[in-house]
Amino acid sequence: MKHLFIINPAAGSWDHTKQYTAAIVESCNARGLDYRVEVSKAPGECRRITREAGESGEEYRVYACGGDGTLNEVASGAAGFSNLAITAYSGGSGNDFVRLFSEPAAFSDLERLLDAKEVTFDMIRCNDDYALNICSVGLDARIGTDVAKYKKIPFVKGFGAYALSAMVNTVKRVKEHYIVTVNGEVIDGSETLILAANGRYYGGGFHPVLLGLAAGAQ
Repeated sequence: MKHLFIINPAAGSWDHTKQYTAAIVESCNARGLDYRVEVSKAPGECRRITREAGESGEEYRVYACGGDGTLNEVASGAAGFSNLAITAYSGGSGNDFVRLFSEPAAFSDLERLLDAKEVTFDMIRCNDDYALNICSVGLDARIGTDVAKYKKIPFVKGFGAYALSAMVNTVKRVKEHYIVTVNGEVIDGSETLILAANGRYYGGGFHPVLLGLAAGAQ
């Protein structure tokens, strides 16, 4: 089995590329593993690199070195390839998907990841795209999408970028009109957000089911 590490330098509050690379080289060389490191240079590259590994037909374990966005790109690229197994090597701002597991900290321990057992997860399909954790449209999606934009502002990083995005998008508008079809059922109305959840958390620890119950109670 080959090991493919895909590093997203844009994940988290700062570029972890040097730290990731040093840990990968040390651990993999000590074990004599067949591995390579790729660094993403643009959105969508993590997906492309993963898909190319899948199309090679060789058996790979792919490590998404970053946060939830990096993991989702890798998972989307791996969809449909039985020769690929993926994992998160956490280093993002939220790292929400790994909260599903009893020891989220294990996803920051490369030695444990190299020895980890594999399990099967379902994925959410929306049109021609896939989601591993949560697929959403609406206010929360706009907030998450704009975080990268606000990270470019000097001294605004991590949760600060998320908080700024949340404030701006809430002021802009809260509800929009959506027509969504889920397994033949049509949802047509003005909604704050619509989401399908495979995991339990997003946005740095927010629980969407609890948020929905709270909103419904108002």
